[in-house]
Order: sequence, then C-alpha cells, then structure tokens
Amino acid sequence: MIANFFNKTKPAIVFSVAVLLFVYYFMATFLLHSNQISISFLIKKTGFFLLLVLFLLIVNFIVKKNKLTKDNSYGLLLMVFLLGTFPEAMFSTNIIFANFALMLGFRKIYSLKSGVDTHLKLFDASFWIGIATLFYWWSIFFILLLYVSIIIYKKLSAKNLFIPVVGFLTPMLIYFTYCLYFESIPFFYNNFNYEINLDFNSYASLKLLIPLLFLAMVLVWSLFKVTPKVVSVRNNFKLSWEVLINHLLISAVIVVLTPIKNGSELFFLIFPSAVMVANLMHQIKSKIIKNTILYTFMLISVVVYFL
Repeated sequence: MIANFFNKTKPAIVFSVAVLLFVYYFMATFLLHSNQISISFLIKKTGFFLLLVLFLLIVNFIVKKNKLTKDNSYGLLLMVFLLGTFPEAMFSTNIIFANFALMLGFRKIYSLKSGVDTHLKLFDASFWIGIATLFYWWSIFFILLLYVSIIIYKKLSAKNLFIPVVGFLTPMLIYFTYCLYFESIPFFYNNFNYEINLDFNSYASLKLLIPLLFLAMVLVWSLFKVTPKVVSVRNNFKLSWEVLINHLLISAVIVVLTPIKNGSELFFLIFPSAVMVANLMHQIKSKIIKNTILYTFMLISVVVYFL
C-alpha cells in the first residue's frame, strides 16, 4: 500500500517521487500547452522540470536536516501530489524562481534553532528573500516569517533585528545599480507590482474548489491533531511547528492578496501544507485512514485535468 511504501526514507523513494513529478509535469504540458509544442518548447520545459526536481531535493534536505517530519517521505509525496493538483504552479516562471530562492532562505530560517552562525543565517535568509522579491513582489511578506522566527527561537537582539534589513536590501541595491548602469531604471521598478486582487471567482471552478476544500479540511485536521501533542512536549520541534504554522499563514495571505488567481499562486502553500499533513500522517495509527488520505490526494490530482 502507498502509505506503507512511503513510511520510510530511501533513495529509491526519492527517485519514485521524481518519476511521479515527471508524469504530472509532462502530462500537464501536453494537456494544457499542446498548441505550443515544439522542440525548443520541450527543451525549455525539460530545463524547468530539472529545476523542480532540484527544488524537491532542497525540500527533502530542509525537512530531514531540521527534522520537520519523522523518518518518512510523506512530505515529498504530498508536495508532488499538490504540484500535480495545481499544474499552473509548475508553469509560472517568476513564481517558480521566487519559490526556489525562498526555499534557500527557508533552509536558513528553520535552522536558526541550532544557535550556530545565527548572524550569517539571518543575512543569508533575508538575502534570498530579497532575491525572491525581485522575481515576485509578494515574496516580501516572508520577511515577517524571519522576524517571527527570531522571536520564536529566542534570538531577539538589536543586531539580529537589523541584519535582515541589510540582507534584504543587498540584492535590491545590486540590481538597482545594474539597472542604473545600463540606464534601465524603469525595468527595475517594473519588478514591484503593488496591485491587489480580491476577486476569488476563479476559485469557484471545480478544478480549484475541490482540491482547496479537501486541502483546507486536512490542514485543519492537522492543526487540531498535531498541535496539542506538540505543545505538550518541550523540544525543538515545538518551535519549528510554531514557525511552520506562521509560514502557512503568511503563504495564505500572499495567496489572498496576489493579483494572480489562476492556481499558480498556490505554489506558496505547497511546502508548509505538505509538511503539516506529513506530520498528521505520522500521528494517525490506522493504515486505512492513511491510505485513504493519500489516495484521495492522488485521485484529485488526476481528476482536476478533466474538470
């Protein structure tokens, strides 16, 4: 059964997840972009697929290094299911690059709990968030996650509050200098789109409504199932869980405010959602329920292409 197979971590499982991502990615490519198929188009899409695979490997490293889940591969599997469920997320260039940069920043944020090289980690995390903001303006909200993490991990000091400002502004100033040198300042300002879109009519379509309702239901279940057990134990995972909840909330705010409402914006929700549901899977003892959840995610990820 699928739950039993992914209830462990092995290189073969990572390979299996990559193959599954390949199926979703190229199925979506041919179903959603068939009118654009050409040799150059396929080469470009292959490059982006490899970038997504690298993205998954970074996610796997973050999860294992910071022990965000137990020793299983549910998180990786759920991320691929969610990418397959929201295929537009795999084809938005700016959002993919922004999330790739953000993931490198999250790697530093979740490792703040170790207390090692705190100043360097704060600079690196804010630097990557700054780069992500250049690709996609609303990524700037994750600066809030960095400051929340400083409070949660008890790293509060005047210096630690100032370093993220320097780190965030560094890529901005470098890019501004580049644009200034080549006399393309308007190009710099075009990166910052302050437009807010609160029209959610696109979410009324079944291909977005059904998976979002199911995901919301499972996330609420995760919060009520996992949180009481986490807060009752004083360990580092308790702090990481608090950061993860804030991560999910900030991602949800971005989804609400972003001017894009075609499903690609849901990429921001995929990492925190997958990790939270993976922790729910660990808490559930019944294999039948575990398999039901995973098979439902898989079924939805296929059905959305025919809605």
